[in-house]
This record gives sequence, C-alpha cells and structure tokens, in this order.
Amino acid sequence: LIIEPESSVNTEVIEKNFTLIIDRSGSMSGNKIVQAKDAATFIVQNLNLGDKFNIVDFSSDVTSFATTHQDYSITNENQALAYIDDITAGGSTNISEALTIAIEQFGAVDQDKANIILFFTDGAATAGETSTGGILQAVSEEILLNETNVFLFTFGVGASANEALLTLLAQDNNGLVNFIEP
Repeated sequence: LIIEPESSVNTEVIEKNFTLIIDRSGSMSGNKIVQAKDAATFIVQNLNLGDKFNIVDFSSDVTSFATTHQDYSITNENQALAYIDDITAGGSTNISEALTIAIEQFGAVDQDKANIILFFTDGAATAGETSTGGILQAVSEEILLNETNVFLFTFGVGASANEALLTLLAQDNNGLVNFIEP
C-alpha cells in the first residue's frame, strides 16, 4: 500500500514526520504480523531525505525504535529494518498507550512538516484504556497537550479489527481507514 500522490518530475516532495505503529499482540501472529511488518518495511525503504521517522510497536507494553523521530538516512533505514525484522507477536493489545506515546513524540519535531501516523492493528483494545470513547479522548488530549496536529491513517488487519474505533480515529484526525483481509 502506497500513501502518496502520483509523482512526476515537477512534483514537489513534501518533508514528513512519520510514525509507524505496529500491533504485535498475540492475535497478530501468523500472516497478520507478516503483513504489518512488510508494510512497515516498504514504507521505511521509501522515505526521502528530509523525512523524520520512528516505529512504535505494542502489545501489553509499548516499545519504539527510538525515543524521538530520527532523520532518514541509509544508516537509520538499515537499523529500522533490523528493528522491524525482530518484532514478534505476543501479549495483549494496548492501543491507547501506543497512540499517546506516538503522538507525544511529535511535540519535538518540526511542525512545518506533515505529521503522519500509520497504525496497523487486528483487534480491539484489551489492555490500558479499552473503551472507544476513552481511547478517542486520550488521543485528543495528547494532541492538545503537545500542541500538534496529526494525520492518522488506520489499517485494520483481519476480521476482528474494531471497525468503529479505527474509523473514528481516522475521521477525527485528518486520516483515512482501510481494512485488510489476511
């Protein structure tokens, strides 16, 4: 999946701040985690000079490639690809903490760039804040707290994805939602 307009020699490349969020809960095992990792790998391999990026992965706990967005470089690309390769599925689904940690990181980047989150998950929240309203409120509060704006693109992987939550997250945050069958 490519999220960018068709380019030509006259197309201006817009610098971006990217965060890829990958659900690595137990229900993502098998083909679903492979799909999410393949998508993240493709995106990292297609970043441009001037872009900043980070990868947040979550299950019961939340970890990330770096504590802040990293400048795109071949070295950082290679390190990120190794990080993605090491992601394995297991644990619960802590959507709220993954989103708040990802949004918090945008407070420290250049606000003149587009702040983009690509969020890959297969299920409903089972850890942290689990209600749709609570997760939406946590995201809204984190955006206000960090005085930032994000474009949140959500990707539901498989039949068990919380369609209402993923749709509202995207609609409320300048994004789009897409559901992918494994």
